[in-house]
Amino acid sequence: MNENQTPQEPQETPAEQETPEPGHTQIGRLFNYANNPITIAGAVLATLAALLISIFLTIHMVGGHQSAYTGILAFAIMPAFFVTGLLIIPVGMWFRRRRLLTAHLTEAELDAYPRLDFNDPHLRKVVLAFIGLTCLNAVIFGSASFIGVEYMESIDFCGTVCHTVMSPEYAAYQNSPHSRVRCVQCHIGPGASWFVKSKIDGLRQVIATTLNSFSRPIGSPIHNLRPARATCEQCHWPSKHHGDKLRVIVRHDTDEENTPSYTALLLKTGGGNLDQGRHGGIHWWHIYSDNRIRYIPSDERRFGIKWVELTTPDGEVRTYTRESDEEVSEEEVAAEARIMDCIDCHNRPTHLFQFPDKSLDEVIERRTDLRSLPYFKREAMKALTAEYATNAEGTKAVSDAILRFYRTEYPEVMEKQEGLVTDAAEVSSAIFARTVFPEMNTNWDTHPSHIGHQEFPGCWRCHDDELQTADGENYIPQDCDNCHTFLFEDLAELPDFESLKF
Repeated sequence: MNENQTPQEPQETPAEQETPEPGHTQIGRLFNYANNPITIAGAVLATLAALLISIFLTIHMVGGHQSAYTGILAFAIMPAFFVTGLLIIPVGMWFRRRRLLTAHLTEAELDAYPRLDFNDPHLRKVVLAFIGLTCLNAVIFGSASFIGVEYMESIDFCGTVCHTVMSPEYAAYQNSPHSRVRCVQCHIGPGASWFVKSKIDGLRQVIATTLNSFSRPIGSPIHNLRPARATCEQCHWPSKHHGDKLRVIVRHDTDEENTPSYTALLLKTGGGNLDQGRHGGIHWWHIYSDNRIRYIPSDERRFGIKWVELTTPDGEVRTYTRESDEEVSEEEVAAEARIMDCIDCHNRPTHLFQFPDKSLDEVIERRTDLRSLPYFKREAMKALTAEYATNAEGTKAVSDAILRFYRTEYPEVMEKQEGLVTDAAEVSSAIFARTVFPEMNTNWDTHPSHIGHQEFPGCWRCHDDELQTADGENYIPQDCDNCHTFLFEDLAELPDFESLKF
């Protein structure tokens, strides 16, 4: 080289000129991958869902009102959108990377994965941001999931979300002795296994509702219902049922005066056990405490009983069958025999659709001034037992029928007692509103109650004098005095019980 020539500085190669700091390369590549419609859509979806969930959670925590459908949107649909959005983000980035590689970029120009060098402050910021966002997402999704499960166990969810399907059961529930007991306390009970089973079965019900393939009316009994020992007996202790219960039955005639008649009896509910002192009576004989009863129904709805087995406290086993029925095999006993519990008699403890005459008797007894309306019970019965297309139509038609009758037939009563006639119309239509649901083919005759033996066979499914042991020495009796003692029958006025002598 000539001494006069100035030395040239070494030239940078193109690769060296284009190579930025490692941290910038990794962050840039991630943003490059994310620059696609799929990832952007996923980010927008997840962000909007997170915002809506946060708003609904805030409203929920401050006690704001939410409808059944708002709860479904907030704690079932929105979390699903949130997770879907998060899953879409990496999918879009993966497709974007594939397209960039297809454009003949080398691996040197496009790393497959970022270099995890935690000495790089930029990478540390990215990782910390990722961990922070992941924790935030976990909090949002976990909170929404928890409240979602809590909401799906609420009364509003069970009774109002699937409105047409559950409206009969929900209306009956609201007018039952268990109206302050949550549905899941009876239908699921405590424990994780039955919780999981109920949610799996709930998916089937959702599909049936969505496809409009559910039965009308809802079938009963529920054959996979949890045993009463794990649900009913959490509150009702059978061994604590002691003594007899006084029951007064009132019936009003359909004559002009709505004449009442009273019957009183002592129900031998009994209870107790051998350890605490046996009282005998209905509960002591039938509940699985000292005695054990197994039975096999003769039909799916358990209207009839064809085989009964009683195991007494001393270990004696008696088997009762009817001569008219076919012999029950050991295989059938092993497969179908059911241990009797609360639900076998109290099969409608919460969802009872009471007959209209009974409902009217109770209403008239509470509102004795309704007796002054001529033929009130007769006209209310006519209106209640007529056929209507929908529950709403029938509710209005019953009220209109009562008002029309007194305007037409008894205008003087309507003029002097208009307020009372209006009340009569309202209570009659309320009976229809909670009892008859044409959309679900449901009324007072749809789901038989096995308590008593007035409208349905009930007790007489077994107590019919026909179920007996093979030797004929023992039978299940149909003796009134076994279960109750009549104090008086069909009195015109309710007497003073303190003055009665028996």
